[in-house]
Parts: sequence; structure tokens; C-alpha cells
Amino acid sequence: MQGKPPGWPGISWIEGRTLLQIPNVKGQAEWRVGPGNKNDSPVFHNVAMANNRTRSVLLLGLAIRNKWLLNEGKLRVLDGLAASSLRSRRWLNELPPELAEQLDIISVDRDEESISWALANHEKHPPNNSNPEQLSIQKGDLRQIVYSGGWQWIDIDPYGSPIPFLDSAMQNLARKAILQVSATDTAALCGTYPQVTRRRYAAYAVNDTVTHDTAMRILLGNIALCAAKHERSIEPLMSVFDGHHTRVSVLVTPGKKNASNVYENLGWRVNEPDKKTIDASIKAGLHSFGCAKTPQPRVLLPYNSPPESLANGKVSGPLWIGPLARKDVLEQLTEEYALEICGISKEKDEYIISLAGWKDEDIEKSNRGIIRSIKRLHESKDAVGTNGLVTMDELPQWIDIGGPPSPKKLVVALKEQGFKASISVISTPAVQTNAQWDELIKIVKTII
Repeated sequence: MQGKPPGWPGISWIEGRTLLQIPNVKGQAEWRVGPGNKNDSPVFHNVAMANNRTRSVLLLGLAIRNKWLLNEGKLRVLDGLAASSLRSRRWLNELPPELAEQLDIISVDRDEESISWALANHEKHPPNNSNPEQLSIQKGDLRQIVYSGGWQWIDIDPYGSPIPFLDSAMQNLARKAILQVSATDTAALCGTYPQVTRRRYAAYAVNDTVTHDTAMRILLGNIALCAAKHERSIEPLMSVFDGHHTRVSVLVTPGKKNASNVYENLGWRVNEPDKKTIDASIKAGLHSFGCAKTPQPRVLLPYNSPPESLANGKVSGPLWIGPLARKDVLEQLTEEYALEICGISKEKDEYIISLAGWKDEDIEKSNRGIIRSIKRLHESKDAVGTNGLVTMDELPQWIDIGGPPSPKKLVVALKEQGFKASISVISTPAVQTNAQWDELIKIVKTII
């Protein structure tokens, strides 16, 4: 490599088990949970997206180990909006050698200084578990480089909306592939700015207590429709709303029949539904709460049975009405697996710990973050595919109780009665369950 970027080597930092140099700019080498500002540093290294990258490492490990995409040969992987290329470097550095050696990665960004820092990092800190030549760091546009085609894995992690990148990525996936998509324009996805939601995502979104769930479903709906245009279909593997961004990971497979059936997994969410609307949802198999005669917060409707009015402030959609994840994926996202792959150890990682000048409290914070990145996802496995979603803060409006119940206590009580239940993956305290509404009311009153 010719020369080093301005400000090199900056500051040493560790994410997961990977050492990197980042510019000596406030907010870069420190623990932070809020979103980063793209203009704060010459290289956009967003500390708040560490959990996002950790989940990507873990899911890629599961995909290779379980042979979801290929039985043999190397996976072609595109890290499409890579910035510092840390995600790609973590894939190669943290996955076990027998998994990492199966990767052939191209990491792309349009910013020349980001590429310069990425190349310098890759040269100074080559991966421990694989050949450095497995990663090619290139300056360019995802929408051009993707056209070499045949990608088994594409990561789209933009600063803003992923919509401009979806079509070109979908066209150039291999026959069986995983597409990971982030969106940081959560105000649009959550309906804060309705006109932007309509323009960008062709959807309505009610900004209510379950708006984070709505955001994930609107994003999945857009990806599903994009896939159908190219005679493909999607299956969500895991979906999260994490602080300031939405992130979904989907398995994409070919087939005209499933592509033609895309609208079977799309529909509408209606707030404060009347009896007729609740009945329609129950008949469509989309409302486990049942109890059509009892007032309830919301229901889902199939795409071909839209509500009478879409612009009345009570309707979200079109959106994905199928499961947000696959149970076998969530079952494997255990704390033990996460720490085995991404956790930092004083004994095994002594060298990089000393270079970064980390103390015991830094190691503990890092490993707590690794666990936190998957904990709620793993716990939600018990309620995958259920469609009863209710937030704790809204329950007093619908049930005669003095205040919101504890979601943990409610999940335990629901399970004791034989129902599926888990705390939802959305940021607002909420419970996902298959219990009927009248049973839910009874159980809530027993724990208040």
C-alpha cells in the first residue's frame, strides 16, 4: 500500500475481537449508544452500530456452519457501503478458521479517505483466522460493483434509506442468498413524516406505541415486493429495531410461484378496529386475540381486504404480515455462541487488549454488548409467528388497571397458562403472544 491516510494511526479501538485504528476524533474511541454523525469524522465509524455488526458476524457463521447457502465452495460476499470495512474485517477475523476460509469478500465504499483507512487497517491488523487476500477493499459504488453478480451474501447498510440500493442488489444475488438491510431513516419508516413514508416506501405508517414493529414490517414489505419483481421470494431470518436503526436479514430464493404469491405475506395494520374489522382479521388467521366484540388496540388484515379508508390516521401498510424471524435461527443465537465467536478474552486476546490500552471494565462492557446484541432476539424464539402484539404502556387504556404491568412477569404468567409468549424485539416494552384477548386481560389482572 502506498502511504497512509492523514491522521494515521489515530487511536486504537476494539470491536468484538477485532482491533482497528480510527481517527482521533471525539466519539470514535469511546462507549456510546446514540447514533453517529457522518460529518464528525473523516471515516464514518459508528460505534453505535457495533451490535449490528456483531449480529452480522454471528448470522454469517450460522449460514456457513449450517450450509444454508452452499454445500461446498466459497461464498461471494459484498459489503456494499463499508465505510471503515470493519464489518468485513470482523467476518474474517472472528469466525473460526474452518468457517472464515470459505469467504471471498469485496468491501466497497465511495469515500476515498474511508478506503484509505480501511486498507491501512487491513494491512496493519490482518485477520487471525484467514488469508488477508480473501478481502478486497475497493473504491466504488455498490450499484455498479454488484453487477458482477452471483453474490451469496450482500450487506446494505446505508446512512439513510436502503431503497436506492435494493433493486440492483436483488438482481445480482445468487440463486440462494442472504440479504442484510439496514435503514437509519426511522422517522420515515415510523410515520413521523407521513409524506416521506408515502414517497419513499409507498406506505402509510401510524406513529403509535408499536411503530417500531411497523417500521420493520414496512421495510420487509418493500424488500418482498422488490424480490417478486425479479421472480424471487424472501424469508425473514431475523429482524430488529435497535435504537436509531432498523435491520432485517432475509433468505432470498428463486421461483415464480412464490414470487407470484408475495401478497399473501403483505397486508395492513388497523388501529382501534371495529367489530367488522376484527372479524375479518380473525377469519384471515391474523388475529389470535380473537374476541371480536371486545374493543382492542389493533389488528392485521390481508392485502386483498384493505380497510375502507387508508388515510384516516389509523392504518399502516402495505407491510409484511408474516413472521419477522425464523425460530431455528433465533434458537442458535445463544449467549454462549455469541461470546465464543465475538467475545473478548483476557487470555486469548491479551495482545490486542494491550495495544488498545483496555482495562477490565472495557472488556466487561464489550462482552455485555455482545450478549445484549442477541439476548432479546434469542428470547423471542418462543413467540415466533404469533400475531398478538401489545405494549405495556397502552394496556391501562384498554383494561381497568392502575398502571402498566411488567413485561417479564406477563410473559411468565402467559407461559404458565400454556400460551406462547415473549418480550418483543421492539424498543418499547411489549409482549408478543398467541393468547386470546380475554385471557390476556385475566392474566394481566392477576399480576398487577
